Amino acid sequence: MLAIAFLFFFLLYLAFSIGLARWAARQATERDYSGKKWGVAVFILMLGLIFWDWLPMEITYRYQCANNAGFFQDKTLDEWKAENPGVWETLDPEKFPDEYFVKVEHGWKKDKDMYYRLPDGTELIAKYDSGGKYMMTNMIMGDGVYRKWLNQSIFYEMIKTRILFHIYKEESKIIDYKTKKVIARYIDYATDIPPIGLIDDKLSDYKFWMQKASCESSGDQRNYKIFNDLKNKLTNGGR
Repeated sequence: MLAIAFLFFFLLYLAFSIGLARWAARQATERDYSGKKWGVAVFILMLGLIFWDWLPMEITYRYQCANNAGFFQDKTLDEWKAENPGVWETLDPEKFPDEYFVKVEHGWKKDKDMYYRLPDGTELIAKYDSGGKYMMTNMIMGDGVYRKWLNQSIFYEMIKTRILFHIYKEESKIIDYKTKKVIARYIDYATDIPPIGLIDDKLSDYKFWMQKASCESSGDQRNYKIFNDLKNKLTNGGR
């Protein structure tokens, strides 16, 4: 229903733009100016009021996807194992430093959060469902960056950076906790225009033709799968 409403609006706007262009052409002809030039100029102006940022967005988005997006591995799994002898077999996402335990908070659905604070100020919030099953651990360093604790040696972080024309860069990293060096990263680009069914209240949200979800198509996210497989391996270690 919403899609039909949008289609009706744009058809109405298109008809209005054509009508205005014809009116401008007649007025120009009556004054001995080129009616065709004035009509085309007015029509382009009317379309530009809505579509002015569409072409720059497409050019910028395609360039970033072609030149800067993808999977990048700074260190192989074997290299990391060689640099950390004997550590691989001990990695466990549910093994927390009990000596740094702070508190436990229970939710109304009988789920719970376990809080830990490491010596460097890093806060861990391990989440368990109502059945006591471990789900995930948020990692807070106080800088607003989204992070997840994967195990005692590895963490994941994701940073979004706004570029131009509603485009943002999304960079996901797998990082060695001890050295803070990046093991691998996945870079993707998208726009902040939501799908039609999720439109908010911003005027720009209605520019559904500018909606881009990822540089990789939904059916072939090869680079993301490579990154995610590596993350899962590093998360579980030798288990």
